[in-house]
Amino acid sequence: MSVYAVSDLHGQFNTFKEGLKKIGFKDDDKLYFIGDAIDRGPDGIKILKYIKKHENMDLIIGNHEFMMLNSVDLEGKNKCNGMDSNLWLYANGGRITFEKYTKLKKSERLELLEWLKERYVIKVIAVGERLFCLTHSYFKKGLENKKYSELKYHEVDNIVWTSFYRSESLTHGIDLYGNFEEYTFITGHVPVIGIMRNYYGQYNYNRLEIYQKGNIIDIDGACAAGYQEELNNGALFLRLDDMEVFTVPLKGSKDQ
Repeated sequence: MSVYAVSDLHGQFNTFKEGLKKIGFKDDDKLYFIGDAIDRGPDGIKILKYIKKHENMDLIIGNHEFMMLNSVDLEGKNKCNGMDSNLWLYANGGRITFEKYTKLKKSERLELLEWLKERYVIKVIAVGERLFCLTHSYFKKGLENKKYSELKYHEVDNIVWTSFYRSESLTHGIDLYGNFEEYTFITGHVPVIGIMRNYYGQYNYNRLEIYQKGNIIDIDGACAAGYQEELNNGALFLRLDDMEVFTVPLKGSKDQ
């Protein structure tokens, strides 16, 4: 049995399946998807349904799932008029996800929403002798192992949007991870390419690899950008048992 993490595939279902094949994912393995399965790419709903179908997979809520839950009609109607609907549809690539969502039967939409509401926002797991804290972007002590349905809007908002790698005033946070040395943090949200280009000034950086600073590891391979050959972007699957990284580059012919 092995435990894997992946993050921020943004609707790239073919890349997701290629990654499962590459890691040789088995029925007794476990996969944690660290948020942002949806939006920008074509098949976010397909990814959610696939994770939901498999008992050995789970989803940690990301900012895109958070926006969806606060945008669509929670009674399953074919509407998108929630408080985050404009932010989701027009500023964060949610329109393609909503289009696929509306093609589901009402009963399927309700079932998907109920499942999403019961997903964790921060999840702590033990793999061997190591404690991993899985969170899409940020951390707050005391909210470990809390599900979306157990938290208030502002608590989830802080966890899924805030990052010390973002410069925007509303989403910039301090580097607090060293205060919690008992954990190895696995996060996504900000692509490794973006961290290296914007945070460290390496403007031509285009390598598909994880980023680690102390006890925090970012595994966002920039799938949000879609297929761009010059970016060398794609999926980063991390095996937590031995920290081996499996890379799956995006391919335009398969994912677009």
